[in-house]
Amino acid sequence: MGWGDLGAFGEPSKETPNLDQMASEGMLFLDFYTANPLCSPSRAALLTGRLPVRNGFYTTNAHARNAYTPQDIVGGIPDSELLLPELLKKAGYINKIIGKWHLGHRPQFHPLKHGFDEWFGSPNCHFGPFDNRALPNIPVYRDWEMIGRYYEDFKIDLKTGEANLTQIYLQEALDFISKQQASQQPFFLYWAIDATHAPVYASKHFLGTSQRGLYGDAVREIDDSIGKILKHLQKLGISENTFVFFTSDNGAALISAPKQGGSNGRFLCGKQTTFEGGMREPAIAWWPGHIPAGGVSHQLGNVMDLFTTSLSLAGLQPPSDRQIDGIDLLPAILQGKLIDRPIFYYRGNEMMAVRVGLYKAHYWTWSNSWEEYSK
Repeated sequence: MGWGDLGAFGEPSKETPNLDQMASEGMLFLDFYTANPLCSPSRAALLTGRLPVRNGFYTTNAHARNAYTPQDIVGGIPDSELLLPELLKKAGYINKIIGKWHLGHRPQFHPLKHGFDEWFGSPNCHFGPFDNRALPNIPVYRDWEMIGRYYEDFKIDLKTGEANLTQIYLQEALDFISKQQASQQPFFLYWAIDATHAPVYASKHFLGTSQRGLYGDAVREIDDSIGKILKHLQKLGISENTFVFFTSDNGAALISAPKQGGSNGRFLCGKQTTFEGGMREPAIAWWPGHIPAGGVSHQLGNVMDLFTTSLSLAGLQPPSDRQIDGIDLLPAILQGKLIDRPIFYYRGNEMMAVRVGLYKAHYWTWSNSWEEYSK
């Protein structure tokens, strides 16, 4: 999803009323980044608090190629990495991932081996459909059990874009929250939906409702779902005890435009690049009774900070035996302080750019991406 996809960030059709309300009740981060302009490395960074070049999710082939995990890649998150849910267990948290994992699909990389107690979703995105003999469709899991595959047991209509997956993921989230609230159990929910990833999909109720085509339909359904999750927390009376953060893993994929790509607003380029459109993300923090409503922060933030900030909220210290790149954002969120820190822009193992304060230095750019890529 792109920086410019939300009404709160200036999208003119203003079709994200729930996320816009979340922003008006919480804090909008205008300068929030992912750790890599592609899915797998940024997700690894979010859950480890470490740059991809430290946690193993990078590649060294040619100049700054990205690293990601298609289903024919057999590697995944190393055992030596400590993931956020593993650490939250020490404070008694129950941890669930719903949706896309993308940190390896072999048994040793399973989310339940890395701190999560529950999983409903898939090791990869809903690519396909594939020829099931030569290249099988991506599996969907409930915990350890494979319960079906995309396109076969979980329908996605490539002609119309209709799929009920976001509704399934929403219900999983609501049920998990209800269950933990009933048992007075602290919880961590990682809600990693993928409806805005091409091939884009939305459920029947949302199809054709957006001025922005099928991609807009998907954004509207995600927005509606997040609104329902926040209202559920309020209805259960636990919103003031629940910190919620919304962001994306990389900028809008312009390669999927115009029909299946989003908006990066005023920023150059998109997914797979280290220009702002590839790495600057929409970001909203929400915590009623704690975060002053209607706040706007210019703090330089990164998905890696969610690791350190979450540990801080749980009263835990980050591991001291390794380099942690994420910072604790609570002073910025709760007191409006600005913390001086750089943002590093990596593709593969190459640092392409760095931002400090208002300034960004580019060390390496592709003047013609397709020409460079073909080499």
